Amino acid sequence: MSKSRKKSKRRPFRQNISALTLLRPRLDKLLAEESLVEKETQVIKADLDALVTGLEATDILPILLKAYQNAPAQVQARLDEVVPEWLEQRRSIRALLEMLKQQGIDREEQKSAHTWLEGAGVDISDLEELQEQTSFYQAFRYSDDSQGVIIVLWYTGRWRRKIRGMNFLIDFNPPWEGAVKDIMLLPPRSPRRAMRDYVDVWAQRGMPLESAGAAEAKREVLKSLEANRREKIGCHRNWLALAANLSKIYSVCQTSQTPHRSQPGISKSSVVQEKPRNRSCSSNRRLDAGYALGRVRKSL
Repeated sequence: MSKSRKKSKRRPFRQNISALTLLRPRLDKLLAEESLVEKETQVIKADLDALVTGLEATDILPILLKAYQNAPAQVQARLDEVVPEWLEQRRSIRALLEMLKQQGIDREEQKSAHTWLEGAGVDISDLEELQEQTSFYQAFRYSDDSQGVIIVLWYTGRWRRKIRGMNFLIDFNPPWEGAVKDIMLLPPRSPRRAMRDYVDVWAQRGMPLESAGAAEAKREVLKSLEANRREKIGCHRNWLALAANLSKIYSVCQTSQTPHRSQPGISKSSVVQEKPRNRSCSSNRRLDAGYALGRVRKSL
């Protein structure tokens, strides 16, 4: 007699995925829809509420900021109108402020976070001062009768494990007369490797760099850029691609001892109206130096 086998009852498989794990893809889907721009404010708030129910602000905010970065420009603009009020209603403004103070948000998202806080009426001057103090790493300079070098390095990322920077090549010979001849963006490196690759290498070329303070570095860069404008020397069009990084010279070296953008002679109108002479930087694709400087100052 054969033994009867009891059929085991199997429970249906349930995929247990937390709401936090699903938050990023759901936000990406919501923010990818350009129709969001046409939605009423209350509808957008309700959509956001539905995605973050049961989650803490400290979990929501970093993910929301990253998803925001990938959203279309018009969606970002609409969110800048809605999110500050939404955060206030959820009592999440304090959490966002504390995360910024503790460097708990990646640098790429900090600007958006500042925009939201300002939209909620929060004074972020202390945050900006803190960022200026913590982002600057070191600056170096060298000059002789014919040429000069200015290197500014700053931290990247909240953990301050890597630094990147910009290298400015200055030419004191005619027709440059102290203007910037070329700019190079220096890729992220560990501090030790950056010093070896970006600073020590100049000593091997017979041009040892001297340490410079943040205020001094900013003054020298501004002085050389002003020479570009004064001499009407066009700049390489690729400089526009570096404009966001060039503006870091102002943010990491901000000080009351350096020129302000409202000073006479460097206003936006006087800068943009300059026309280049028949001289260029290291390429025949020229860009008005005044316009380039204007783009930098616009980002201040």
